[in-house]
Amino acid sequence: MSLIKKDSRPLYMLVKEKIDEKIENGEYKPGDRLPSEAKLSESFGVSRATLREALRVLEKEGKVNRQQGIGTFITEKLALFKSGIEELNSITQTIEAMGLKAGTIDLELKMNQQVEDLNKEFELNKNGKMVILHRTRTADNEPVAYCEDYLPQRLLPNNIKASDINISLLKFLQEESNIYISYAVADIVPVITDEFLANRLNLKIGNPVLLLKQMHYDDRDNPVLYSKNYFRSDKFEFHVLRNRG
Repeated sequence: MSLIKKDSRPLYMLVKEKIDEKIENGEYKPGDRLPSEAKLSESFGVSRATLREALRVLEKEGKVNRQQGIGTFITEKLALFKSGIEELNSITQTIEAMGLKAGTIDLELKMNQQVEDLNKEFELNKNGKMVILHRTRTADNEPVAYCEDYLPQRLLPNNIKASDINISLLKFLQEESNIYISYAVADIVPVITDEFLANRLNLKIGNPVLLLKQMHYDDRDNPVLYSKNYFRSDKFEFHVLRNRG
């Protein structure tokens, strides 16, 4: 018996939508191998040519992976946020661009800190004081990134509290300290979660995450902010435009 309720659209699109539904409701999970083409075409009540066209569209959308002589597999869950690393957007902007609500939990502000490894970068003497900001960023209340931010204490208003930074840090610096960050130098490093990161990001110990290390500069080329952002690799995907020289 056919599972397809026909309408005016091409039959292969109806098959494609039916497979989409099975992926959405969890009947087909990431990594699952689909039944053979013969069994699928029989269950949908369509020809194998129609089924193959439906699978071709799904593969183009990145939802399935067809391996010659092995089978067709449901791909791992696509990243929710895709961003070009050449785009200097705050995490807040990235989340809100997807129509989701950006939030912050586990917010902690440490004042009067000494970070000797960064003294030279920020042109501080050995007694230079820094501020360290720890926080977990959420999208619709789900943890998606853990952030550590380091900046010279002299750049922030006096008597600042953690609760004062309830917006993008880039926006806060611009509005409260008149500092406009114009560019950043970044490195991406794949890392494995330890117990601390796993708890912050609601992951299992040993899950992969993407660490984005960035030194941010203002419009006068002064270093003003160093950040270490740990992104859930199942939520974020970064790409870069490369030009041939």
